[in-house]
Amino acid sequence: MTQPRTPLPPGGSSVAGAGGARVEKVNVMLAMDRLGYDELHFHGAGRLMMEWTRALVESGVDVVTVILRHPGELGRRVLAEGLPFLFLGRRRYDPRTLVDMLRIMRRYRVQVVHLQGFGSSAFGRIAARVLGIPSIVHVHADHRFESLGYPWFVRWMDRLLAPGTSQVLAVSDFARDFAIGQQGFPAERVEVLYNPVDLRHFRPASPAEREASRQALGLEPNDRVAVCVTRFHPVKGIDVLVEAWAEIGARFPDARLLLVGEGPLRSELEDQVARTCRLGSVRFIGYRDDVREVLAAADLAVMPSRAEGFSVAALEILGSGLPLVATRVGGNPRLVADGVNGLLVEADDPAGLARALGRLLEDERLLERLADGARESVLPYDLGPFAGRLRERYEALSRGEIT
Repeated sequence: MTQPRTPLPPGGSSVAGAGGARVEKVNVMLAMDRLGYDELHFHGAGRLMMEWTRALVESGVDVVTVILRHPGELGRRVLAEGLPFLFLGRRRYDPRTLVDMLRIMRRYRVQVVHLQGFGSSAFGRIAARVLGIPSIVHVHADHRFESLGYPWFVRWMDRLLAPGTSQVLAVSDFARDFAIGQQGFPAERVEVLYNPVDLRHFRPASPAEREASRQALGLEPNDRVAVCVTRFHPVKGIDVLVEAWAEIGARFPDARLLLVGEGPLRSELEDQVARTCRLGSVRFIGYRDDVREVLAAADLAVMPSRAEGFSVAALEILGSGLPLVATRVGGNPRLVADGVNGLLVEADDPAGLARALGRLLEDERLLERLADGARESVLPYDLGPFAGRLRERYEALSRGEIT
């Protein structure tokens, strides 16, 4: 087990409250199966886990964050930052994970467990039940559309453990429907809590930042730039975007599409671009940790997904002041108000996607108006207040006020 650089105290800590009185801090264990798709690339939920941990510590929660896998390169970066993470080094569905969970909950005198992922949710809830600790399961998507799918034995385990789960948080109405209909959670225990974004970091770029980012990416000052930040997986619909961009590149010689990410479809997408798109109009940037720096170079963003939960990338895009063209799936309509901060199109409709992108590229006033609405639209999702709401929930669960 890989220890955090600065281990947490084993419970019983307190902070100064109103009038100088000491207020007990709640001890929470966050848990997730893994931080990324592999050892090099964070997925959205993994980035959220880092941000939640930082924000919860700042808000006065004693938190230990447990990742079931080996640390790998991502984990080493997390530990180097000094965040209170533990890496168990276990394989998927390794039964020794249950023993690890029990030891950690006892050592840190955990009062609430907050779980994400198949293995963490199963082993974490069993351990919590043994020790009489309330548990929260966080549902990020309809897993039937994920790369690993939703195996029958995972569905069986979810349904078996559902009655003993204290509370369920879903990132969107789409995810809530999955939690109730497939995972077997009672509707009255499932609450929608939309993902947050750190608006201190994701903010509109200054002119100097925009110029520097464009220079670093080899873009011309007058290029009109669209960006798509995603994983190259069939559910993300990048093939539809490339088909739409073949028309855009022909109509707008100065239009550039930056594809930011990696995934199993990259080589197929590169072949599709080479066959159909104007030379130089599409660039594969690869996976980037510095997403904000890439967004600083763009005029707009696009998300052509076939299915989506409540996208972290969309929050970051809008927080950066970019209009977003997105498909009308999952949580996207909650984030993108058509004609206010972006445009909505149907999934699997390259012609409709091309029309929406063309509207923004040929109508500068519309582009500017949507950009003005982008940042304001995500102010309710700021990370700081989100962490405060989580802390209040943990405190209520630890006091037995939510059962």
